[in-house]
Amino acid sequence: MQDSFIENASLGKNKWWYYISSIFSLAVIIALVNILIRIVLPNIKQLFPDNDFGKGLFTHSLVLVVFGFALLAFLFVASKLHQRSKMSFISNKGFFSWRHYFTGFLAWGSLLFIGSTIFDYQKLEDFVTNFNLYQFASLLLLGFVAIGVQSFFEELVLRGYLLQGMHLLIKKVVTLVILNSLIFGVLHFGYGIESFLSSWTFGVAFAIIVILQNRIEFVSGAHNANNLILSLIFVDLSEATNEAFSWEINLGYFSFHIIALLILVGLVYKFFRK
Repeated sequence: MQDSFIENASLGKNKWWYYISSIFSLAVIIALVNILIRIVLPNIKQLFPDNDFGKGLFTHSLVLVVFGFALLAFLFVASKLHQRSKMSFISNKGFFSWRHYFTGFLAWGSLLFIGSTIFDYQKLEDFVTNFNLYQFASLLLLGFVAIGVQSFFEELVLRGYLLQGMHLLIKKVVTLVILNSLIFGVLHFGYGIESFLSSWTFGVAFAIIVILQNRIEFVSGAHNANNLILSLIFVDLSEATNEAFSWEINLGYFSFHIIALLILVGLVYKFFRK
């Protein structure tokens, strides 16, 4: 491994069409899995309870299947094309650090929960009122695995594979971080301008953390906490994906989001660097 994580791309072979092929194969796998799911969807839905709990189980199961296949396919194709170890896309230490993963999960999860409680307390009240231990434990366990796979996949592709590949052309770290994060923001643009700006700043902070730590486990855990806590308590995933584009920005929540990201980067810089 290289001393710097973002320089790991130099360990393998790099041609522009390798990157195109990896992303294209990824899109094909996701499309094929989605087609297969649509074919068997009526039969699959019958296996889940016909209520909100069943809808949550079904949604998380769907996420696990789609992104599970995508993750395995991407790791196989990318490592074969670039003739690099799969671990080189994750860390420059040669092993997966669960300590970093759970530290990121708890750190960002705590900050996110505080902010969401302050600005969306009604959702938390509704959650407490309708709390069911069995249903919550089931969704927590399945969600941790399913959303964990989905969030790790996104971090692997964006702040592992693409961040390293872009560094071959972009040597200025500031420019690299801004452009890489812009890709993440654009992918969330369809949900509204606030979603775009939040995702872009989210991406900037996480790219900085990856560079500081030389690995993606911490940000993968934080990303999992972000999506898991929101989906369990504050956001209905099925409703969120159907929301219309909005130009509105909740300045209070967005300001807290920026402050929380600055705190997270500061904590990493002070306590959890390389």
